[in-house]
Amino acid sequence: MFKKVRSAALRGIEAIPVEIEVDSSEGLPGFSLVGLPDNAVREARERVISAMRSCGFYGCSSRMTVNMSPADLRKEGAAFDLGLAIGILAATEQIAVPNLENFLFLGELSLDGRLRPVHGILAVAANLARYSPQTILVVPYENRGEAVCVEELKVIAPKTLEECVKRLQEPERVYCSCHEENPVPATQTKTADFSQVYGMAAVKRALEISAAGAHNFLLVGSPGSGKTLCARCLPGILPAMRRNESLESTIIHSCAGVFDSGGLMKSRPFRAPHHTATVASLVGGMRLRPGEASLAHNGVLFLDELPEFQRAALECLRQPLEEGVVRLNRALGSVNFPANFVLGAAMNPCPCGYAMDKRRDCRCMPDTIKRYRAKVSGPLLDRIDLQVSVPSVPIDESRAAKTGENSAEIQKRVEAACKIQENRLDGRKSFRNGHLDGKTLKEILFWDSDAENFALKAAEKWRMSHRGYDRILKVARTIADLRQSSRVERSDLAEAIQYRALEAVWMN
Repeated sequence: MFKKVRSAALRGIEAIPVEIEVDSSEGLPGFSLVGLPDNAVREARERVISAMRSCGFYGCSSRMTVNMSPADLRKEGAAFDLGLAIGILAATEQIAVPNLENFLFLGELSLDGRLRPVHGILAVAANLARYSPQTILVVPYENRGEAVCVEELKVIAPKTLEECVKRLQEPERVYCSCHEENPVPATQTKTADFSQVYGMAAVKRALEISAAGAHNFLLVGSPGSGKTLCARCLPGILPAMRRNESLESTIIHSCAGVFDSGGLMKSRPFRAPHHTATVASLVGGMRLRPGEASLAHNGVLFLDELPEFQRAALECLRQPLEEGVVRLNRALGSVNFPANFVLGAAMNPCPCGYAMDKRRDCRCMPDTIKRYRAKVSGPLLDRIDLQVSVPSVPIDESRAAKTGENSAEIQKRVEAACKIQENRLDGRKSFRNGHLDGKTLKEILFWDSDAENFALKAAEKWRMSHRGYDRILKVARTIADLRQSSRVERSDLAEAIQYRALEAVWMN
């Protein structure tokens, strides 16, 4: 008997429909699997047959041929186990499932028949809701939190193969819902609070602007000056995620296999890879999976010890910073990953770290300092809106300093500024000032001729590129939003321009 079962494969973060065709015919017992499977899919035969026997069914006693269509799409992973098992059971007439074509199966099988969770469930669920909302999605019980995030989709989440068969044959089924069981919420990472940071008013101000307008930032200072601590406080003041942003980020993390708590992500991602990260780990490409740049989508990618990263790894971030997407072309195929992130970085001013410290002498030669700073290329530095010098605060002053604002207070101002941006750019996909194109930027500046002339003269004096000029305008627009003003004034531009002073000193 011939049976056809629906499943899905992932290419990047895109779900592609797959049909598992099972043909049971007379002849010597055997099992043939075709359709460009990888090793994990080929090994499914042993897992599926053992799981069937553990649940009271018999194995393959006839000639079994399985084709996974489309045949030219490479099938990877163990997510096809459940669909394969149901197809074999139906083809050998061990079970009868009414309207089998209405179901889509995903799940890995243990040898004892238990269903194990798999990656990318939310990507499949979102794809089904868009194109096939009448489909019933069957997933392992541990994946129910992801599947029910798409509310208009019917979901069945059994724990074992035996339970799955019973649920499929029920005349009246009870489906999972987001209200039936509260899925485990996304893990909230404990972040540092700005109340722990003494002094450093200029650094706090720059990070507040970065959070409000999604502006890239670079912190430069001596070792132990508090660069990393300040950056670690940033997640506590980032604006809340909108639902579409939360859905996008959760899909990416699910497909990458780094999200296992169920439910949608509640906080913006903050990714901080080690400086030994390779090009593939930063932008993706290994087995067409997303890299750190995509995992930081709608959040922050923080690169500590910036000059220690590979030059090629840093340069590959230039295109995502401009376009908000990573385009990969590999032997396995071509994919696009969303990568609309804020780039944050921290570095020392020289190899010894004390070139900008007034309390200690720098031991580095001028040529050594120049080579060290040259590890951060001019084009990359030109894409960083806020370049901040982090002063080293003496211990006695830090002990005597009063506790500053906490992150919750700063976040209120950030949320207010983001609300202004969202109302001003209503209906657009991106509403943050740092992500605006040049045409939209000119439409929302609302400045007078005096402010415009001031900006043009400053750009000429500092020999800014067109990109650098646009970026100071974006920062100025965010500064005006933070003070609840509809117009960009000269004082806003002056503050924005001072954040480009470090580039002017280094590049000249």
